[in-house]
Amino acid sequence: MKQNSVWPRRAEFSRLQTSRLRQLALWGMLSLVPLSAKAATTNVSAEQIASLASSAQPMAATTKPDVAPALKPAAAEDLQAWLERVSHAAQRRNYSGIFVVQSGGRMVSSTIDHYVTKGSTLEKVETLDGERRILLCQNEKTRTILPAERLVVVEDHQADFSFPRVLKTPRAELSALYSMQHEGQERCAGYVCEVTRITPRDDLRYGYRLWTEQTSDLLVKAQTLDSQGNVLDQVAFTQLNLNPEPKPDMVAQALRGTGGYQVEHMRATPTTSRAQGWTLSKPPPGFKSVGIYQRRLLLRAKPVEVTQWLFSDGLASVSLFGGSTADTQQHGASLHMGETNALLDRKGAWSVIAIGAVPTKTLQLFADSIARLR
Repeated sequence: MKQNSVWPRRAEFSRLQTSRLRQLALWGMLSLVPLSAKAATTNVSAEQIASLASSAQPMAATTKPDVAPALKPAAAEDLQAWLERVSHAAQRRNYSGIFVVQSGGRMVSSTIDHYVTKGSTLEKVETLDGERRILLCQNEKTRTILPAERLVVVEDHQADFSFPRVLKTPRAELSALYSMQHEGQERCAGYVCEVTRITPRDDLRYGYRLWTEQTSDLLVKAQTLDSQGNVLDQVAFTQLNLNPEPKPDMVAQALRGTGGYQVEHMRATPTTSRAQGWTLSKPPPGFKSVGIYQRRLLLRAKPVEVTQWLFSDGLASVSLFGGSTADTQQHGASLHMGETNALLDRKGAWSVIAIGAVPTKTLQLFADSIARLR
């Protein structure tokens, strides 16, 4: 592809998200779309596509648990209610530790500190492998610090959908899309955890296996499964403290020494599909629009207008990015890394990129349904 291809960043991998496709849930992973605002696009050759696709081999099936499971349907509690409890635990309690993301043949470790004190939420995530990246969330403001580039990227929203959070939208018809089974208990990061399997009812989404600490409901480990039960992605705590002492000056300390850094504000303006000239004839079953934004990105020091349309079924999420282009990008080009897929489509003089933690078939349905109104 030529250099002026407009590729979104996958920061939602995913703390899906406003626009982060689950992005920060796997935020520390060396992903197919760069985190840096300066590198909001990427040049993708056929060789790179083949390399990424070949590296996205599923890991071995789940090993035998430490505690023998007793498989039984989770009839006593609705899937939606259970996921809300797990997500609330990640939002409302204090915890710190180290978690490891495994995806597409890559492994990245990060530290996380999460505190809720006096009505304020503070979170810091810092990569331990590869290029140093620091994510700071303070209530409704998110900053990404890239020391190697002397850059701070500021976004005016809370990154609220990353590990250890799981729920993408507060209300969804999840029981019609997934089934849930409890599989007993296993130890993880030194804690006894309840193991729960979430299985899709069709082939348009992936399955999940989740480990939650039995007393707090905090998510300790998560796997994304393909239709054969193979592990596509895994994120898990290797060290976890459920009662850390809050650090109210954590954000201020992390920002020290960034006085001379360039600051870029990544702004997203809510809009409508009609105002942006897009329509979707038939979204894949279960996926509903959760927002559409006009984004202004800097591409080689030149402003580029991109429309981002977000969809979710409550667990899985997809973003559609649309922008004008004058290059000759290959129709149908795709990228794969673990559970995350990306698909390029052309609509006349416009390029559309569908990206999300869903099977390629689902992205193709989105690409086939989106069209220009003018």
